[in-house]
Amino acid sequence: MSKYRYSFEEKFERIIINLSESNLENSFLIEHSLGSDILAEFDAIEENFIAYLKVLTGEEEMYKGGGNTSTIRAYENFTLFESLFPNGGEDGICAIKTIEFMKILLDWAQEVFKCNRRYERIREEQLEEQMLWLKEAWEKINKGKESIL
Repeated sequence: MSKYRYSFEEKFERIIINLSESNLENSFLIEHSLGSDILAEFDAIEENFIAYLKVLTGEEEMYKGGGNTSTIRAYENFTLFESLFPNGGEDGICAIKTIEFMKILLDWAQEVFKCNRRYERIREEQLEEQMLWLKEAWEKINKGKESIL
């Protein structure tokens, strides 16, 4: 689990994360990125997770992603979300520890997978496979966390 407080809400058959209680400055950038910059599809989630894991474990120096709402730059110790459309006085940047973002990403993914099953966008067997992948992903995060402590 992440050290940040957040909740999930279903809107229009999609999972939306609410980080407003996280005390994370400009957390809306992460909220907007999940489902927009990081698509709510298994392949996209897996691809992004692998990229962040490579950075977390030092295999890669940096990962740059994003697209529709922000630029995302991940480094071993922190990830930056920078708005593509900053509002006047706001700096439009959110910084979070990479490992904490990865935890949020996996929690969000779990809710997305369950939602997809509820609306029959995936079969029960696919949900089971995706949940197994999540379990393995959590194990990789824990190994990655041990290597940086």
